[in-house]
Amino acid sequence: MKAKQMEHPNKVYVNRKFNCSATQLFDWLIKPELIAQWFGPKDWSVENIQTDVKVGGQFSIELRRSDSRKFFLKGKYIEIKPPTNLVFSFHYIGLSPAPPDSMITIRFKQLAPNESQLFLTQEFESMPQDMATRIAAWQHMLETLGQLVQI
Repeated sequence: MKAKQMEHPNKVYVNRKFNCSATQLFDWLIKPELIAQWFGPKDWSVENIQTDVKVGGQFSIELRRSDSRKFFLKGKYIEIKPPTNLVFSFHYIGLSPAPPDSMITIRFKQLAPNESQLFLTQEFESMPQDMATRIAAWQHMLETLGQLVQI
């Protein structure tokens, strides 16, 4: 199912249905071995993930392209309430120009035993120069995730 996108100058809003429970979907967003399977913009792969999934805990995700370019996403968990809420800061390191820092809020809603809805908001401190790229990255990642949870 295609993710829906709303417009706002410094926010990305995406909501999408998934064919799995909210608990399963929540796991795909916090477990490193699962994150590595879907996370990252098109043509980038996850090289390394470190997580400390607790309020105040930090995470780091290293992404690499085939041309050896790489960048990192780092942040801190602000709210963790399985399986309904996940909030964390998001800081890009190694991209030029780097998008502004942001806060990601994800809400999960159980619709049926094997169907859930994800509501994602990424709020940037200021509008990124490449907002279309940010939106496309989330669309790509959530499409990939949607295919994986059906397996």
